[in-house]
Amino acid sequence: MQKSAYAAVVLIGLPLMILSGLAMSPTVAAGWPWIQGLFGGSQTARSVHFLVLCALGLFLLVHLVMVVLTGFGRQMRAMTIGGRHV
Repeated sequence: MQKSAYAAVVLIGLPLMILSGLAMSPTVAAGWPWIQGLFGGSQTARSVHFLVLCALGLFLLVHLVMVVLTGFGRQMRAMTIGGRHV
Protein backbone atom coordinates (compact mmCIF):
# COMPACT_ATOMS: atom_id res chain seq x y z
CA MET A 1 0.00 0.00 0.00
CA GLN A 2 2.84 2.37 0.79
CA LYS A 3 4.41 1.96 -2.65
CA SER A 4 1.03 2.43 -4.29
CA ALA A 5 0.41 5.61 -2.30
CA TYR A 6 3.80 7.05 -3.24
CA ALA A 7 3.31 6.07 -6.89
CA ALA A 8 -0.12 7.74 -6.94
CA VAL A 9 1.31 10.94 -5.47
CA VAL A 10 4.29 11.08 -7.84
CA LEU A 11 2.62 9.85 -11.02
CA ILE A 12 -0.89 11.27 -10.63
CA GLY A 13 -1.16 13.85 -7.84
CA LEU A 14 1.82 16.08 -8.56
CA PRO A 15 1.41 16.21 -12.37
CA LEU A 16 -2.31 16.89 -11.94
CA MET A 17 -1.53 19.67 -9.47
CA ILE A 18 0.93 21.28 -11.89
CA LEU A 19 -1.36 20.98 -14.93
CA SER A 20 -4.42 22.29 -13.11
CA GLY A 21 -2.37 25.17 -11.70
CA LEU A 22 -1.18 26.07 -15.19
CA ALA A 23 -4.75 25.82 -16.52
CA MET A 24 -5.87 28.45 -13.99
CA SER A 25 -3.27 30.97 -15.18
CA PRO A 26 -4.68 33.43 -17.73
CA THR A 27 -1.26 33.88 -19.33
CA VAL A 28 -0.71 30.16 -19.83
CA ALA A 29 -4.29 29.67 -21.01
CA ALA A 30 -3.82 32.41 -23.62
CA GLY A 31 -0.62 30.82 -24.92
CA TRP A 32 -1.61 27.18 -24.64
CA PRO A 33 -5.42 26.94 -24.57
CA TRP A 34 -5.33 23.14 -24.81
CA ILE A 35 -4.17 22.98 -21.16
CA GLN A 36 -7.37 24.66 -20.01
CA GLY A 37 -9.29 22.46 -22.44
CA LEU A 38 -7.99 19.36 -20.64
CA PHE A 39 -10.07 20.33 -17.64
CA GLY A 40 -13.03 21.81 -19.46
CA GLY A 41 -12.42 25.35 -18.24
CA SER A 42 -10.82 27.41 -15.54
CA GLN A 43 -13.42 26.64 -12.85
CA THR A 44 -13.05 22.89 -13.28
CA ALA A 45 -9.27 23.25 -13.13
CA ARG A 46 -9.68 25.23 -9.90
CA SER A 47 -11.87 22.49 -8.41
CA VAL A 48 -9.43 19.74 -9.47
CA HIS A 49 -6.54 21.76 -8.04
CA PHE A 50 -8.34 22.12 -4.70
CA LEU A 51 -9.28 18.43 -4.49
CA VAL A 52 -5.72 17.34 -5.26
CA LEU A 53 -4.48 19.81 -2.61
CA CYS A 54 -6.79 18.15 -0.07
CA ALA A 55 -5.58 14.67 -1.08
CA LEU A 56 -1.92 15.66 -0.80
CA GLY A 57 -2.61 17.32 2.56
CA LEU A 58 -4.27 14.14 3.80
CA PHE A 59 -1.29 12.11 2.52
CA LEU A 60 1.07 14.37 4.50
CA LEU A 61 -1.10 14.23 7.63
CA VAL A 62 -1.28 10.42 7.57
CA HIS A 63 2.51 10.24 7.21
CA LEU A 64 3.05 12.57 10.17
CA VAL A 65 0.62 10.61 12.34
CA MET A 66 2.38 7.35 11.41
CA VAL A 67 5.77 8.80 12.39
CA VAL A 68 4.44 9.99 15.74
CA LEU A 69 2.69 6.68 16.48
CA THR A 70 5.76 4.59 15.68
CA GLY A 71 8.09 6.73 17.77
CA PHE A 72 9.30 10.11 16.62
CA GLY A 73 12.80 9.79 18.11
CA ARG A 74 13.37 6.34 16.66
CA GLN A 75 12.17 7.40 13.22
CA MET A 76 14.34 10.53 13.19
CA ARG A 77 17.38 8.56 14.32
CA ALA A 78 16.81 5.96 11.60
CA MET A 79 16.47 8.66 8.93
CA THR A 80 19.49 10.71 10.00
CA ILE A 81 22.16 8.35 11.32
CA GLY A 82 20.69 5.02 10.25
CA GLY A 83 20.76 1.71 12.03
CA ARG A 84 18.82 0.51 15.01
CA HIS A 85 18.97 1.62 18.60
CA VAL A 86 19.82 -1.35 20.77
